[in-house]
Amino acid sequence: MFLIDLYRPVAITGLCLLISAPTLAAQNPAGGISLNQTRVIFLSTDKAQTLAVKNTSKQNYLIQSRVQQAPDDSTAAPFIVTPPMFSLQPDNQQLLRIIPQGAALPADRESLFYLAVIAIPASGKELPSARVSMGVRFVIKLFYRPADLKMTPANTTCSLRFSPGVNGVRIENPTPYFQTLGHLKFNGKPVNLDIQPSMLAPMSTQNYTAQGQVTQAEWQTVTDYGGLSTPCQQTLSSL
Repeated sequence: MFLIDLYRPVAITGLCLLISAPTLAAQNPAGGISLNQTRVIFLSTDKAQTLAVKNTSKQNYLIQSRVQQAPDDSTAAPFIVTPPMFSLQPDNQQLLRIIPQGAALPADRESLFYLAVIAIPASGKELPSARVSMGVRFVIKLFYRPADLKMTPANTTCSLRFSPGVNGVRIENPTPYFQTLGHLKFNGKPVNLDIQPSMLAPMSTQNYTAQGQVTQAEWQTVTDYGGLSTPCQQTLSSL
């Protein structure tokens, strides 16, 4: 569950029923279509980043890709994807090339965007008006990372600060990186990260509800490679 960054609701566009795939499915084919990574890290010094779309099925797919501001917001982000649309043949793959568009982004912290990849089964015949074609949409995070940040992501996972808050715990992320929680426990009990926030923006705070007084916090974050960091823990001081 901790690798599933996003679930997208079902959406209907024209004659295509798009069923969203969780980020975990990026490496576990949905209808034979998969991505070769679960997130994109884009350094400010990079001229481009690539990602592979694979088709392990026996069917042709029409693939459309774009980088956007939010998971459900089609507002364009300062990146383009080439090719933006193409046909993917059975048992084949295509590299997507993500290119920045020169926008001025913060230099003291990461910025977050989302890569959306839509796969629609191709048909050589014209579909009747009453027929609906099933498709799948992947949405994965794209982190734009300034190259001059002084600390490395691996050294920041245990930098989160926990303190008692109103009806729970207050978590502060003092680092310039987005911190995605993979596991979180209060007093040894797992926190449901499908209900409570799983990601903390750079230099921000987030409140988490908890039953009773929390004296101990344990957590792991998701790494650049989609795995889990080393475990961290902190004892909370009482109010």
